[in-house]
Amino acid sequence: MEAIERGKAAALEETGASPAGDGDVRVRSHCERAVELAQTGRFESAEAEARAALGLRPRDVEATIALGVAVWRQGRHEEAEAIYRDAERWHPGDYRIATNLGLALMVGERRDEAAGWFERALELEPSAFHAMMNLGVLVSDRGDFDGASVLLERALDGLSGGSEVLQSVAMNRIRQGRWQEAAELYERALTVSPDSPELHRNLGYCLLALGDFARGWSEHEWRLRCDPHPGVRVNRPLWAGDDLRGRTILLHYEQGFGDTLQFVRYARLVKERGGRVVVLCQPPLVRLISRCEGVDLAFDGLGVEPECHVHAPLLSLPQLLRTTPETIPARVPYLSAAPAQVAHWRSVIAGLRQPDAWDTGPRRHPPFLVGVAWQGRPTHRADRWRSFPLERLAPVAAVPGVRLLSLQVDHGVEQLASLGGRFRVDEIPGRLGRDFSETAAIVPELDLVIAPDSALAHLAGGLGVPVWVAHSSAADWRWFAGREDSPWYPTMRLFRQGRLNDWESVFARMAGELAALIERRQHETAAGAA
Repeated sequence: MEAIERGKAAALEETGASPAGDGDVRVRSHCERAVELAQTGRFESAEAEARAALGLRPRDVEATIALGVAVWRQGRHEEAEAIYRDAERWHPGDYRIATNLGLALMVGERRDEAAGWFERALELEPSAFHAMMNLGVLVSDRGDFDGASVLLERALDGLSGGSEVLQSVAMNRIRQGRWQEAAELYERALTVSPDSPELHRNLGYCLLALGDFARGWSEHEWRLRCDPHPGVRVNRPLWAGDDLRGRTILLHYEQGFGDTLQFVRYARLVKERGGRVVVLCQPPLVRLISRCEGVDLAFDGLGVEPECHVHAPLLSLPQLLRTTPETIPARVPYLSAAPAQVAHWRSVIAGLRQPDAWDTGPRRHPPFLVGVAWQGRPTHRADRWRSFPLERLAPVAAVPGVRLLSLQVDHGVEQLASLGGRFRVDEIPGRLGRDFSETAAIVPELDLVIAPDSALAHLAGGLGVPVWVAHSSAADWRWFAGREDSPWYPTMRLFRQGRLNDWESVFARMAGELAALIERRQHETAAGAA
């Protein structure tokens, strides 16, 4: 998941809030009514009022803006874009139209076009603070956090501390690693919009990153009120954390593979409450999760679903069980593969340990096997920052005695062919990789895993094997602020960027530490042999 999620409120459109000026009183009345209705969330009625105004005066600028807002707020973004494009042709000097056209394009993920219209709005009106705010969000999304700060701070001054701009400024502060400042901004925003689920959820992320679990988990529960709702809905009572007394509890996933792998550790603690534990998880995880301690049954929801008495989302378990930084259930391994799979892949990996022609040292040692991945799920909001090009692993590959084995699946595998012989990354013979239980059988046979912040990192950590995670400077809340270890995973090390996209220093440091690690191991082996 991204370091922070903006939520819908971060992008605010300009309304036709100013009076229509001289002209037909009925047109002005319809426009004012459309604005009032839109401000109270009655967008269908607002649309009707705006269309009534346009029936009386086609191309009226206030009515057109009001119509675009009402249509946009009903989720008809392409239609809103068409309305604003027509309006821009009729009224090319109106900064509100340029702002709203930019917003329609922004929602449609046409970010460069959107930025152009926000810039146009600022040319027309330098104090177009909504355009300034949304441009700041786009600049932040590009990774220019300092440039975004300039725009967002000016918008914050101009919009008098509105919750939307406070949230946008906070989002950018988090990306800069300024978690405490972001938390304070979310607190301010909540004084303006105290019932906003997005603000509470994002404040929860900040508090958790800062280690304030007492407040953080409670605020984190607001995520379940956000739209869209994460995960699945279950028509059973939410578990209160009490003794189960033989009842069946359904634990269910919400988001990505990594979240499921991280929080399924709580199944053991739930099982201790005296019930039957069934887990709904993603299909590629079923075989692996079914072997997790405390899990009586894992299923993917594609067939017959077991009955249950109560339920809980996996990410709610830390709150229900009152987890503190000191009581994180960090006993590993809590994941394991089936014995038959382990035996098969142990023999395969043993074959890969045989020294081959590229080991030219004076004493031939078995290669130090490093499983690597470089690409997370591309649809993840933060993937542009957390994933790195395969070629960035060149310094690690150059460490004497290292042999890199690809653990990459699906997206990113194509980068192997583009290396052009610059360095060697071997694929594991016979590996399909579509089922996590297979990877779980391979990983413990390796000496080290190197991965981005992805499901593989959580898998390796849950298996209790050494794993080094290459972290963006805009890292996720679960890794805490400023730490290079993880209380969630005792065998994990975090290698953080000093600045965004500075992978060069990350992998240079990894290569140096890996070389020292291999040298120590070889000395220990030689001393043992003597």
